[in-house]
Amino acid sequence: MNTLRRIVTVLGALCAAPARALGEGSVPGAGQALQVFAGLAIVLVLIAAATWGARRLQGFRPQGRGHIRIVEGLAVGAREKLLLIEVDDRRVLLGMCPGRIQTLASFEAGTAPASFDAALAAATEHE
Repeated sequence: MNTLRRIVTVLGALCAAPARALGEGSVPGAGQALQVFAGLAIVLVLIAAATWGARRLQGFRPQGRGHIRIVEGLAVGAREKLLLIEVDDRRVLLGMCPGRIQTLASFEAGTAPASFDAALAAATEHE
């Protein structure tokens, strides 16, 4: 939060300096136009920073200390998703859609695939 205040202060000073430099003998309204464009630039920078922050947090998944853990997931449609989850020492491939969750494949501890791609390939082989 402190960094954000510093950025806003610096940007405000940068916006005000050119307006003061234009002075009285310059084009009427040029200072206001410069302030409007500088304000627009500040808003665009803040939007870009918020977008960047949202993308950084999107991959964040809190890992619980319980027995169930999401190993990997893949969206296969607008509302359909495949999840590879780990329950104790067992991995389960789940298919999820609105109103339904179905087990597609289950793997024992020693035979569990290392990645989502391997689990998906193993699940499609059985059908």
